[in-house]
Formats: sequence, C-alpha cells, structure tokens
Amino acid sequence: MQKLIYQNILGETVTFYHAPFVLRRVQGVGLSEMHIGTTAGQEQQGESLRSIRRESRRVKVTLHLMAGNRQEMYRLRSELLGCLSPEKAFDGQRRAKLIYENDYLKRWTWATPEHGLDWGERKQNVLPGLTLSFLCESPFWFGMGEKEIAFREADGGFILPARMPLRLGRKQYDQTLYNGGQISSPVMIRMEGCGEKPKLENLSTGRKIALVEPLPVGDVLEVNTDPAELRAVILRRDGSSENGFGLLNPESSISAFVLEPGENRLKYTAGGQGSSCKVQVHWYERFEGV
Repeated sequence: MQKLIYQNILGETVTFYHAPFVLRRVQGVGLSEMHIGTTAGQEQQGESLRSIRRESRRVKVTLHLMAGNRQEMYRLRSELLGCLSPEKAFDGQRRAKLIYENDYLKRWTWATPEHGLDWGERKQNVLPGLTLSFLCESPFWFGMGEKEIAFREADGGFILPARMPLRLGRKQYDQTLYNGGQISSPVMIRMEGCGEKPKLENLSTGRKIALVEPLPVGDVLEVNTDPAELRAVILRRDGSSENGFGLLNPESSISAFVLEPGENRLKYTAGGQGSSCKVQVHWYERFEGV
C-alpha cells in the first residue's frame, strides 16, 4: 500500500490512494538527486571528489480520476484544481506539504505543485493516466511528530521525553536524547530571558550556542540552525523584534549545531545566579527517502 496526501496552507487536502483519485505510480521518493563536484589535475588519471550536494526533490504522481457519473467527474476536477492552486501552496512563510505513507512508515516534506494537470482523453466517467509533479524544496523527508526537550529548574531540569540517566548540577543540567533520523537534524532553540546568559552545548559534537550578554527578563531569543532558514531573532516584551545574531558568541557556529543520528548528550548552563531561564529545543527527525 502506498498513499500520498497533499495538504495546502489552508488545511485543504486531497488523497491519492483509492477512488476517486486512484494512485497508480509515485516516483522521486527515494534518494534525492545529487550534485557531485569533482576536479582533475593536468596529468591526473580520473577525478578527485570535492563535494556532494543533495538537490531539491521532485515527486511525480500518476493517477486515475474515477467518478460515478460525468457530473461528479467534472466536480472532482474542479475541486482538485482548487486544492492545488499556487495561492494556497505558499504565502511567503507557510508552505504546503506532501505526506507519504506505506505499510511500514509515514513521512512528510514541503511540496508545491509544479505543473498543471493535462486531463487527456476521457473514458466515460474516468480520466486515466493523469500526471502531477510536486517540487519539494528539501531533499529530505521528515518524521511526523515534532520532538522537544526543555531545560527548566522549576520542572526539575527537563521535560520528557528524555533518556536516562539524568544528571543534575547546581546550575548545570545535562541529558542524553535520541535522534531516530537517518541523518543529522537542525534544531529550533527558544530561550526565555531572565537576565542570565544561558549556554547550550552538544557534548557529542562539541558545538554550542552561547550568549555574550544577558537576555533581558521577558524577552525571548529564537535560533533556527537550519542553513535553509538560518536566523536568530529577539522577541521583545513590547511585541517588537530585532536581529539576535549580535547576542550570540561569535565562536558559536549556528548552522553546525545539529543533532546527530543516535544519542546526543546536551548540557545546559544557566549562566547566572537565578538558574531560572527556560530553554526549549525542537526538531524533526530527517530521512533520506521513503
């Protein structure tokens, strides 16, 4: 069993599985295409590999539109086009998504309809062999549920799920979490200010996110370590926002702060007397294909 669900930014969905939209074939859900960079010296035999970059993915769908009568067939055509409208696929921030499911797993990725449908030749109340292509900006598929941990003294240091043992210090906490993805996962870090300089370290990779000055009480620092959406923003108490990169230690390589597959040991240091700053880490597990 294979099933595809397209969901636009308004929450409207269309399912390609059984009637009326019978999924016949889906392509482009395995490994993404690769751009391989090589160089060769003047008298070198062969080439030297220099880089590998995953390309954006294209998922191609072949389906049959099957209806009980001709009127229903044309209605379904119209509804399908409305759901696939580009105005409902992207609005500058939100994006539509494609959800893939088979007998073993369920994954999703960002997706935008790339080409219009060619209805072809109708056979009674059936439009056979329709093709549809989705451009997926990320080469990866993501786990269905967002993962989260939180460091906060008021809650004993952590919010589960987490892996034990849990080691607590006076102003320093660390724990081991598990990333079940096939490759490293960037994270979204949210720090709620309380006049301290919190620091978050991944001891498994040696990377850290540290502040060079205290984050004022009531302000929030959000850091996204995904190179595709790299950002650091301070959300002020008055509702305004500003660039937060100047608040971060220059030695902190934001895009390098990721969770490797398997176990990752994170350590949080409060950086103040109160030890009351709350730090949350969010991520999606990433997979090469489905």
